[in-house]
Amino acid sequence: MLELEMKAKIDKYTRGRIDQILRKAEFLEEKVEEDTYFSSPIRDFKETDEALRIRYSGENAILTYKGPKLDKLSKSREEFEAFVSGDIEEILQKLGYKKILNVRKKRKVYLYKDYTVSIDDVEDLGEYIEIELKSENLQDIKRIENLFEILFLESERRSYLELLLLKKK
Repeated sequence: MLELEMKAKIDKYTRGRIDQILRKAEFLEEKVEEDTYFSSPIRDFKETDEALRIRYSGENAILTYKGPKLDKLSKSREEFEAFVSGDIEEILQKLGYKKILNVRKKRKVYLYKDYTVSIDDVEDLGEYIEIELKSENLQDIKRIENLFEILFLESERRSYLELLLLKKK
């Protein structure tokens, strides 16, 4: 399954258009997520454009592997997830993985047509919108691109991790 996704920074110019869409959307949930990212002992994820993280939200912990981005505009990529528990961080560290950074955000999730729309308030970065579809067909990204055009949003391909690491430099 592919995670077709585009993200954009929310500013005073885009806020009104986004709110118009959200009024037509179904509110699903609000949650706090903390993502712990790891580097690999066998390859450079920055070079291969991959990611490995544990996402903590409520009582859940999900280990996620994200493959390289599949196109030049979006953040679409292959993704695999597994619920984990216990000493997963310690297991990864014993295998040579190292913690890179934690990303913390408050997320409001909406369903708009068949899109998942998330409004993220990311600690130390501000507010972003993510629009996502799950699909087997990479061409479905055109649907998200069209919605971005309607909302006059500019795509941000870098992950929150990349943006935070850039900010720390």
